Amino acid sequence: MRLVVLVQYSDTKLKKLKKNLKLIVFDLDGTIANTNNLILSCFAQLFGHNKKYYIKFMGPPSKKIIAKLFPKSSKKQINLYNHLWTNTFKNKLKTKSRIPKNTTNLLKKLNEKYLLGIITSASKKTAIITLKHNLRFFDFVICAEQQKEHKPNPETLNKIIKEYNLKPSSVIYVGDNVNDIVFGKNAKTKTIGKVDVLYNAKQLKKYKPDLIIKNLSELKCLL
Repeated sequence: MRLVVLVQYSDTKLKKLKKNLKLIVFDLDGTIANTNNLILSCFAQLFGHNKKYYIKFMGPPSKKIIAKLFPKSSKKQINLYNHLWTNTFKNKLKTKSRIPKNTTNLLKKLNEKYLLGIITSASKKTAIITLKHNLRFFDFVICAEQQKEHKPNPETLNKIIKEYNLKPSSVIYVGDNVNDIVFGKNAKTKTIGKVDVLYNAKQLKKYKPDLIIKNLSELKCLL
């Protein structure tokens, strides 16, 4: 399917994206929540280097990222580093809301028309803090601890599609990482790439999502 840029979005292409749509599944960090800069800052604060250094590691759960950062460390050390990082991130998350009001309003409207879900590499603890009252808009939230295989392996998304008795073509996966696009494509769903600090539109375009957006509010086109 060809890439669709919102400003050039024809009625025909919009109908194709919305056709038989039943479920929208989101990534969390960098997609629903403006947390990517905070995540990068926590890594830089704790482990040195600048924020840009950590971009290439983003995508997997924090523990897997840390294992890549410190390949010679023991499991005990990795667990310790991950505990330190998680606590630092949690404490900073609590200082203010990371989900804009217009995103909350959009989720409410989308929830009235579609099933909504989240599949994220974030831990359950940090996901709950991030989402807060926005949790009520989602039919399911699947965090890192609940997944045997992580993105871009489609296992978790495939299970959801089967559980809700849906066809992959009736599902859209929305994310800001190239792994998110590959994840959706591996499960044969439609995909939407969201521009954030990790990847720009040109980088996302290489992975051929059905749509690229700069702001989540652009998903009003699905209403």
